[in-house]
Amino acid sequence: MRGPIDYIVVGFPGNNFRGAILKELEKVSKNGTIKVLDVALVTKDRYGNVALVELTEPDLAKALDSLEVQDGLIDEDDVREIGELLENGTSAGLLIIEQLWAKGLKKAILDSDGVLISEGRIHPDASRELDRKGGK
Repeated sequence: MRGPIDYIVVGFPGNNFRGAILKELEKVSKNGTIKVLDVALVTKDRYGNVALVELTEPDLAKALDSLEVQDGLIDEDDVREIGELLENGTSAGLLIIEQLWAKGLKKAILDSDGVLISEGRIHPDASRELDRKGGK
């Protein structure tokens, strides 16, 4: 049984990807919060050319190996779609992650004959409204 699977696309001005993100992914993977199923870095140069960046730099490759990335889930269509979203001279990281923390909850729901009726996500930027409604 799998937990919920999400994709996340994070944009960066220029091609300034830093290793801090991989370190945090490594941390939450090791503690069982998520599993990184696949990851890609897409760039769009100043002329509008889109490319998938091979993550072969030794430090990046080592970090990805430690994540035990499944690889192969992200394809050319995904890269093209992300490229359409990017401004020239920017880049984006694409993550496909499994929410491992939710597996036990999912099992409990299924074991109780619960049926998923709806699901969604409230973006973190909406937290002020949530805090206001919750009285905080």
